Amino acid sequence: MDDAALVQTIVEGHVEAFRVVVLRYERPLFRFLARFGFAAAAREDLAQETFLRAFRALPSFDPARGSLASWLFTIARNVAATERARTRHVREVAQSHSAPDVRSGGDGPAELHERADAAARLRRALDGLPAALHSTFVLVEIRDLSLKEVAEIEGCAVGTVKSRVHRAREQLRAALGATERSS
Repeated sequence: MDDAALVQTIVEGHVEAFRVVVLRYERPLFRFLARFGFAAAAREDLAQETFLRAFRALPSFDPARGSLASWLFTIARNVAATERARTRHVREVAQSHSAPDVRSGGDGPAELHERADAAARLRRALDGLPAALHSTFVLVEIRDLSLKEVAEIEGCAVGTVKSRVHRAREQLRAALGATERSS
């Protein structure tokens, strides 16, 4: 069943069908929230809050304005931004969602430490980005969404998305370059 039909079924009173929405989107939402730097427990809470808000607002969902996925990710981005602003402290990131493990047979402790250090520097640099740049960068570069999809989620023009990604890259380069110079 496609998303639009599923939403219609739920709105018509078959609320148990919302379970399909949760099963379909919980993993992508968890991965999305992980890229904001939230620990596993926080991701679960934020995903639950996202689904709760979506369920309550489902009658207002209009498939003509965008996909259910875009709508859910917009809600998740807003929930994450609110939580990020509320906490304002360094968040721990689950080891399984940090940098990909690209070990080769010859990697020793020094190489593994270097890679872990690089991943930590990148997480700190991402955390240092302003909220709008951070979420746009994560959606484009890490979630690999199209510029149009990101513009829908962010509620801005495609040109604004391009500009934010460019500025985020510049700020990340500067932050990572400054970190390497001070090491």
